[in-house]
Amino acid sequence: MSWARDTAGRWRARVPRRRESSRLRTGRGAAEVSVVVVTASLIAGVLFGNGLTRTSVDIADGLTWFADDPTGEVIQVNPATGRPEVRVKVGEKGDELSIEQWDGRMVVTNRSTGELTSWDLANILASGQRRVAPGSGSEVLHHDGDMFLVDRDRGTLAAVDEVSTDAIGEMWNAPAGIADAVVDRDGRIWALDSEGLLSELRWSPETDGGTFVVEDERRIDYAGARSVLVAHDRGVTVFGADAGIVVQVGTGHDVVADAAQLSGDLTAPAFAPAELVPVSSPQTGTVAIVGDQRVVEVGVTDIGCRKPATPEVFEGVVYVPCPGDGKVVRLTPDGARAGGDIAVAEDAVPDLVLDDGQLLINVPGDAHGAVVHSGGKVETIVRYDEDLPTVAAGGLSEIAPPAPEVVPQAAQQETAPPPPEPTTTEPSDEEQGEQENSDEDEVDDGSDACILGIACVGGGESEGPSDGPSSNGGHGNGNGGNGNNNGNGNNHGEDEGGEDEGGQQPATPEPMQAPSTVVATELPDGTVRVTWTHRGTPASSFQVEEVGGAIESTVTGGYRQTTVDVEPGPHRFVVTALASGQPPVSSTPSPEVVTTGRPGEVTGITGTATGNEVDTTALVQFSWEAAPDNGSPIVRYDIQVTDTVNGTFTLPPSTSTSASYTATCAATYCDPGPVRVTITPVNAKGTGPATTGTLAYDGPTAPPLPAAGKKVATAQNTSWNGLGYDGKGRTTLTLAPPPDWSGFQGTCTWVHRGNANGETKGTIPCDAKQLVLPVSHGWVKKNESPVRKHSIVFTASSSQGSVTSATYAWEFRQPVPNS
Repeated sequence: MSWARDTAGRWRARVPRRRESSRLRTGRGAAEVSVVVVTASLIAGVLFGNGLTRTSVDIADGLTWFADDPTGEVIQVNPATGRPEVRVKVGEKGDELSIEQWDGRMVVTNRSTGELTSWDLANILASGQRRVAPGSGSEVLHHDGDMFLVDRDRGTLAAVDEVSTDAIGEMWNAPAGIADAVVDRDGRIWALDSEGLLSELRWSPETDGGTFVVEDERRIDYAGARSVLVAHDRGVTVFGADAGIVVQVGTGHDVVADAAQLSGDLTAPAFAPAELVPVSSPQTGTVAIVGDQRVVEVGVTDIGCRKPATPEVFEGVVYVPCPGDGKVVRLTPDGARAGGDIAVAEDAVPDLVLDDGQLLINVPGDAHGAVVHSGGKVETIVRYDEDLPTVAAGGLSEIAPPAPEVVPQAAQQETAPPPPEPTTTEPSDEEQGEQENSDEDEVDDGSDACILGIACVGGGESEGPSDGPSSNGGHGNGNGGNGNNNGNGNNHGEDEGGEDEGGQQPATPEPMQAPSTVVATELPDGTVRVTWTHRGTPASSFQVEEVGGAIESTVTGGYRQTTVDVEPGPHRFVVTALASGQPPVSSTPSPEVVTTGRPGEVTGITGTATGNEVDTTALVQFSWEAAPDNGSPIVRYDIQVTDTVNGTFTLPPSTSTSASYTATCAATYCDPGPVRVTITPVNAKGTGPATTGTLAYDGPTAPPLPAAGKKVATAQNTSWNGLGYDGKGRTTLTLAPPPDWSGFQGTCTWVHRGNANGETKGTIPCDAKQLVLPVSHGWVKKNESPVRKHSIVFTASSSQGSVTSATYAWEFRQPVPNS
């Protein structure tokens, strides 16, 4: 396991896939494992005082462990049922935990206390423990039975025994410290020091008791302490945040490229295909994707992912967690959206975990997570159940206690503590059958799991011979078991059929039972999760169909839930069990669930823009028909407007079906059109489709513009303040505008040039007869001409445009002392 620094500067765990020896960085110590644990034995072992348990277990795919820092627990979840099965206490509340697991072995590291513990999954007991530096200083790598411990601060790499965690052979040292280290699927260890020296190492256990052989060393320009590595089948990719570089080494099609948006602390998976390698830069809100001899940089802040966390590649799609934004986004290799976002808790820090051809989303501290199946289908899972008993982990003193005495199952039932929902007295056969038929949490998937000594379900195997066939799926048990699962047998494993006087009655297959306890639950995205129970003869598959509708989903016999897409409204579902040689058996319909959805589109957008001859404003008003709410009330309408005056802008959201605003033009008879309004309805499920409408002008029409180039001013008279030596005074212009100017209903303005302080301008009635202009020149300088030249031009404007008059020019002599 190795670590990637997150936005808070912590290092985040990398966890291996069990069969393919790959590794991925996941936050908060989430790990991928595949181990079928005999749940009852695990719980019973602790309650009996034997540590966790000495019961042998089979290692098989199908179960995943999650770390849960808020509780200090690790949780075993079954993705097939979508339920947690075991909670194990391994630390205190708030401890930062990381776990990784491969065949028969799990390593738990408590980053808060600095305890690294190796667990033997054949016994579920701690086999070795050692101290590591608390925090981010160490990481564990693993390949094909070899386990390595990296100490970043000291710059050391050591082989350790995976059972005892004791060091083996000679330690390798990087004097400049280790920035990052990974192991590829070929077993080569790649270590990058803080000065950019990349070392390719091979562990040789046969040489001098074990040594690290340096196969190659190369300097990676601009790589350094903030660089991270991603391993491949063969080779590695270096992402350098110090200078924004990408270098792929040892893959046979190496890449050297720039990635300018890589900055700060980067997060990346420990393994990815060489042709599709992602990395996140939380500081810049960027995800860089390496593939096809190029680097694509995607600014994910634009899609609501402010600080992207460690990405993961699943079936050619890049999945990016968005801490604090309540989602995981999906990207194609070229950076486009690869589908809808996967919603998680709003303030969650989701971790991505690869396991058995599925991508799981762990959400520490939340009751729910998600699983992405092959093909991209997403289902919600329960990752934490407060009602599930917590198991306390056994200490090292319990590594090798004497093997417990083999106790017949009947005796176990007398001495074992009660299951999670105890009864005060031992139930009768009939009561036990009723209790098991009503238990919605127990799922019969055909396994041989036994819960605290209760009769095994699904496998049909018994510990001793039975005098008669077991009923309902072979739940009989010799050795004094209960005989069957429905209370129809006796205390000797016999059912009511007994046996003939002449010999044992031959076994006949039990008819397959119908699924029961079908429940339909609406999920936050508007889809429906259908769950059910099934007992007796296992089904090979289940079909889920809506009452009166088509088949919505088909799942294999190990599943007890599925998610279906539905239209908003009432729904009921039927689950049908199928098996070869058996007729299909259908459940009774589920209770009705009424689903809601995102709103539909608004219709009937109407409105006007109304200008006037008095001022330069126009009132824009519009309304629309309410959008269908699809079962969830509309909470607001988002409105975007585009007009010729303001461009594109957003109005405050409206809670009604109308809105208005005022546009301001440069002239009267203001017409800001064409005005386009886009309205998007929003309800609790999200946003509906946007609808755009165009509004017409509905005000008075501006009069025609007067003729251009006409003479408006006809004469002028200039007078001075006092003697006028300082050039201060005023000029009075006589105006005689032509009729089309004097009768113009638009706006008339003027621009005067000639004063020392530049041009002046103003507005004047179009039929004005006189205009007084200030004169300001200052004293006449030595050898300067006292002649002053002035000019004025008039402009008539309306919404139809503007025209200018002829330029009127005049000049005068400014008084000069002693002249």
